Amino acid sequence: MSTSDTISKIGAVSYIIWACLHLLAAYSVYVLGRSLDSSMVQGRVLQDAWNLLFFSIIAISVAATLNWRNSVWGYWINFATVGIADTGFIFFVLVPGYTPVWPSILGPVFWVLATIFSTIALLTRTKDATRTFTSENTGSSDLATTTASPRLSSLSARF
Repeated sequence: MSTSDTISKIGAVSYIIWACLHLLAAYSVYVLGRSLDSSMVQGRVLQDAWNLLFFSIIAISVAATLNWRNSVWGYWINFATVGIADTGFIFFVLVPGYTPVWPSILGPVFWVLATIFSTIALLTRTKDATRTFTSENTGSSDLATTTASPRLSSLSARF
């Protein structure tokens, strides 16, 4: 296993830890929402619990499948999804002081760690790994060159 593979796995595990923390947060927000009187406030709190739940599910799914394999798609999906989820928390909950810094800072810490390790993994992977990954996923290369016209063969060779 190469160094970039190991680093991508550390990034994926960091995303999974982030997601597990947010599954707990989703449950806590749900319990809070259920304790409120039926109102728009209760609905918005329950919606927040729902959003946390699905941000977590997406982060775990992408980390376990794409980030684990050092995928560019996985990098950007979790970068955007987790970034959107955590920046809202930082700006609207953590900074105003509505929750104690410890242990609330753990989510953002694992987000930053996951982003750092995933970025390093992508930047250090070899071109051969990229070529292999691309040809395995697209099903192109060998099949296209043996069955397609010479013009298509030269086109597929460029990619």
